[in-house]
Amino acid sequence: MESKKTLIRGLAIDVIVVETMHTDAVGTLFYIAMIYVRHRRTGAQHLVQRTRIPNSGQALARDVQRNGIRALEAFKKAS
Repeated sequence: MESKKTLIRGLAIDVIVVETMHTDAVGTLFYIAMIYVRHRRTGAQHLVQRTRIPNSGQALARDVQRNGIRALEAFKKAS
């Protein structure tokens, strides 16, 4: 199982994308991406979105780098 962590730094918050993938010779068996928002001042980390669509975590990371925090406005805070 391979895990990849992408950190996108901002002025007040950091966006962390954690992708976990398990593959074999045939293809992808398991994929999950979890998107967290971490407040720099307090260090509190909140789960914003969880997805199982392959490579959607990297697409979201690119959108946040390009559009800033407004890319996350569509997501509700997950409990």
